[in-house]
Amino acid sequence: MRFLVLAASFALAACGGETQRAAGCAREAQHQLTWSSPDAPDTVTARAEGPTCRQATVTLSIRDAQGNPLWAFAAPYHILKAGDGPLDETFAAVDAAEMDTFLARWADLSVQNTSDLPQWRDGEARLSGETFAYYTALEREAYEMLRARDLAMACFAAAAESTTCLIIDPFSRAPAMMVAYGP
Repeated sequence: MRFLVLAASFALAACGGETQRAAGCAREAQHQLTWSSPDAPDTVTARAEGPTCRQATVTLSIRDAQGNPLWAFAAPYHILKAGDGPLDETFAAVDAAEMDTFLARWADLSVQNTSDLPQWRDGEARLSGETFAYYTALEREAYEMLRARDLAMACFAAAAESTTCLIIDPFSRAPAMMVAYGP
């Protein structure tokens, strides 16, 4: 009898957890993307989860056609909308429709080519561009070799004014960050 009461309490606690979760912000959007393979589209999923949509953490994941994970990124929603800093009273409430719009747009990644990136000129200490500030963890020779190969890049918003672009490394066949840029 004691076991039965204990099992019933666990079952009720589990149901209560699900009810709380449904009352918060649990939203999702998906988009197909031809990036890792020209023959089979990848699936990009953008999710929001939190006690409210204003307080949500958002995640972006990319899976290949077989469902294998390729990349994942997570951040507080307010960082992507308003920039760095703590969530404070100046950040307005976010309703489900606003979050759904954000997630749908975020999941719709742009595909660009590495050849579109600025040249890293010989003798320059770091990569620079005319319009944006650029960052790459690559050495100049590796960056220029990948840029010349005209590879497809999946680019996504990684902050309010920052974009990160990924490539499928031609040697390892694994996703890798090519460049990040912003004002």
